[in-house]
Amino acid sequence: MTERISPLVVVGVDGSDDGLRAVRFGAGTVLRYGGELLLVNAVDDTLMAGAWGVVYDPEVLQSAGATANEQAKDVALGMGVTEDRIRTEVVMGSPGGVMSRLSEVADLVVVGRRAASGLERMFVGSTSVAVVANASCPVVVISAAAHPDPVGQKGVVGVGLQTDPGSEALLEAGFLQAERLGSRLEIIHAIQPPVGLFARKLSPTQLDEQVRFAKGGIEAIAATVAAKHPQVAYEVSVAADSPINELVSRSAGYDLLVLGVGQSHIPGFSLGGLMRGLMAHAECPLLITR
Repeated sequence: MTERISPLVVVGVDGSDDGLRAVRFGAGTVLRYGGELLLVNAVDDTLMAGAWGVVYDPEVLQSAGATANEQAKDVALGMGVTEDRIRTEVVMGSPGGVMSRLSEVADLVVVGRRAASGLERMFVGSTSVAVVANASCPVVVISAAAHPDPVGQKGVVGVGLQTDPGSEALLEAGFLQAERLGSRLEIIHAIQPPVGLFARKLSPTQLDEQVRFAKGGIEAIAATVAAKHPQVAYEVSVAADSPINELVSRSAGYDLLVLGVGQSHIPGFSLGGLMRGLMAHAECPLLITR
């Protein structure tokens, strides 16, 4: 097997508008940083036996996948990616499983978040959830809520930070993206005020004290990481608000929002309500890393 040297960007293609937005992001990444673009349509084999006893012809499904891939390839070519840097594949299997397996050899996986029905919206799109929960490399999720501006036009990268042992690695990912895009970095942390009938209420003074304490700790960690990226201007913002409200409200002003997902031995268990909510409502592409 020939060793792959150039970066590999894998994009999930499904013929939807969200899927084509993912193709544009993947193509833009290859144009910006180099590498190869792999466009993949996964033919869900569970569709072989449809509702009411209908059996779908696998050749028909593969042909539809090939058509979707050609449409995606035309988009990438139109953006300036040369044909020798584009590959297309139609693969049998569940889309989430296929993309998760490909993440083992990819440098980046990009997926759209298509959610057509109310029930599907409730679960944020099963493919994107499965990929984010199980991927071995960073994943970019792009939904219909994300603004259409090309990455880099806003001049700001956000990173949503929790104060846990993985904070430094997540900050490094945020600084790296800001450096690559020539953008400034906003480091966001939100402290959820106690809510509920039996929650212990905090006075404004106590809440302000928590905000100051958290900001001081994050600034100390950020200063260490920032020393390796001296050209990146950054600021730390800590708010007393729901994390989902704070990050969604800021996301429209970002080129990219960098987030971290925890490790879990249970597939999908590492995705909490905050991550799923951001995947549904963030107004910019999400870069999700471990």
